[in-house]
Amino acid sequence: MNHALIPELAAYKQWRTAAHTLLLELRKNIADPTPVSLEALSWYQALMALPVSKTSVLGDAVWDFNDDHPNAARNVQGAKLRLNFESYPLLNQSAVLEVKVALYCWLKMPAATRSFASPRNIKANTAISCMKAGLSFLDTMSGQARQLMTDEFFEVGHHGLTYFDAGMYREAAPIHSYAFGPDLKKFFTLVRSPFFEEQIFEEPLPYVQLESLAWAKVLKHVPDSERTYRILPNDVFEKASREASFAVVDFLSTLGEPVDDLVALTRQNASGYSLARAQELSRYNFDLYVALRLRRKGYESDAMAEALDEVRPEYLSQIGQHDFKAPETLVKLTSARLDDEFRRYINFVSYSACYLVAQYTGMRPSELSEILVESCMEQESDYWLLISNVIKHRQGLAKLFDDKWIAIPIVRDAIRAACFIAKVKQNPYLFSSVDTVDQEAEPNSMSSVGITRQFSTFFEEILTDEEFESLEFSPYTLRHTLAYQMARAELGLPFISHQLKHFGDLIGSAGQNKAFSAVTLGYGAIAEILSKGGRSSSKAPTQMAEEEYILSYCDPDGNYAGPNAESHKARMKKVFSGYMAAGYTKEQIIAQMAKKRMAIINVGQGFCYGGQRELFDESLPCIGSLRCNPNRCKNAVVTKAHAPKWREIYVQNSLALSSPNSAGAEEELRAAMEEAKGVLEHLGEEVEV
Repeated sequence: MNHALIPELAAYKQWRTAAHTLLLELRKNIADPTPVSLEALSWYQALMALPVSKTSVLGDAVWDFNDDHPNAARNVQGAKLRLNFESYPLLNQSAVLEVKVALYCWLKMPAATRSFASPRNIKANTAISCMKAGLSFLDTMSGQARQLMTDEFFEVGHHGLTYFDAGMYREAAPIHSYAFGPDLKKFFTLVRSPFFEEQIFEEPLPYVQLESLAWAKVLKHVPDSERTYRILPNDVFEKASREASFAVVDFLSTLGEPVDDLVALTRQNASGYSLARAQELSRYNFDLYVALRLRRKGYESDAMAEALDEVRPEYLSQIGQHDFKAPETLVKLTSARLDDEFRRYINFVSYSACYLVAQYTGMRPSELSEILVESCMEQESDYWLLISNVIKHRQGLAKLFDDKWIAIPIVRDAIRAACFIAKVKQNPYLFSSVDTVDQEAEPNSMSSVGITRQFSTFFEEILTDEEFESLEFSPYTLRHTLAYQMARAELGLPFISHQLKHFGDLIGSAGQNKAFSAVTLGYGAIAEILSKGGRSSSKAPTQMAEEEYILSYCDPDGNYAGPNAESHKARMKKVFSGYMAAGYTKEQIIAQMAKKRMAIINVGQGFCYGGQRELFDESLPCIGSLRCNPNRCKNAVVTKAHAPKWREIYVQNSLALSSPNSAGAEEELRAAMEEAKGVLEHLGEEVEV
């Protein structure tokens, strides 16, 4: 939209004094106002009638954009799309009007303001956040001005934002109750633009170096690089994945439901883990618990009958033919204790399902909150897909699969478990409160804050106090963790870009499956660095993964297994001591090794650094199978990076022992288990399924 097409804005300077007079008299409810020309009055009325959203015009005290964005993310709906100008009562109306005009122009013609590098359309919630920050500071300055010069003089004498001088900024900053941060900076960048100086203000606003003011509170600036790369430690990632997977497959198998992740089910059975058994879970007890929760929530009998898959005769009262029994009577239908402990168990299964979906899809919080458990799974050819709604970057290039994520077996199991728990909650959203929704209430999904709180509860349940206290978590942590783990697995950038739905700013040829995004892998501009030879002061997840890879092999203080372990460790100590004597730190040496791409071959169960160049060596057992055995190969070194593989060997042989097909092979299986156990213990790892 071109500002030249809006005569109400083009004439603002001409009628700003008349507008101030009208606003002042309207505020005081003067019965006999000072006359203004009909032309000025007509202009003012036309300005006030300019539509800013589907439900608001410029003259309204509240601007609401919720109807304009019916598909907004759950954590954006409501207050973030609404701005109440009456929440800043100390401002005079001329200043409020100028802010309204500024916001109107920013939303309707962002290119005309020429305030920011990107002229593309601004989102309403982003603009409102900046305006709220600016209005609150202007309100603080107005409060001080009113104390110095009386309310009447301030109302009459201050005609807008240009009347606040530099001294008012300096005096207001130390008493401003909100923290100074990016939103406030962006607000003043906007109102100081040449466009508003030309079209709205009589003179430029005083330029004040906002960062230099003595603010009472300042938002701690966390560079994108540091904020982005907050990931779960590997041991926490493994523990969370194991505990959540076991909880979900145990829940499903106990209810007699099919399980897709047979590996998780096998490991869960081998471990002897069964929270379901401890809680006496059964299909009958679960159905009874659903009825009990609904009854306690006050559901009427007809509504309960609709909500339950099956209305068992014993649920019904003998008095009323279709009336359900009272809660205290229903609970007596089983010997199981369907109490708060059972409720906490069901909640934990719900948290586990949510964790698995979030961790192994990498969805943004806004996308997680859109998942409907009954309709989110879809099969295309040989692949199962999970469907949600990508809200961010709707103008992106890729559209075909932007609302679909590959659903690995444990994710499908998690959704199946969530479908059962949705009956308890009577809420179709995966990410929703664990409380049962009232009968007449509208079910809602969770905001980012709720999702964070829910995951915090999950981690507190599975981690030790020390691990939990040291855990740094945000709504995007799991997304970044997935990117990091995929980088560790050496997946390519195009795959990771697609998984994270980074469709903007693609570099490369999408048609040839070579495109990747500049924000892929935790928004660290990895693609930009790779494609343009740029430099980054921070570590991208790929670099972090490579350094971990090197550290697990070269750490002079690490634990190693295998016949060559001691000589390898001595060799590493010698290498590191030489560099450290030259003034380099251990971290710098590791980083340089990763940068130089040291030639290390990861062969599953260990690292091989045999330097021989012969074409074939019968003494090397890994030839052909690439299965490294440190107990039989002089070139093998096993590190903590290989612990999962050795744990898998232990589990597989443990399970084989109980199989009838293994008769006669028990000695070999136990020997393999002892070998794996010895390697794990030597590395300082727990021998656990």
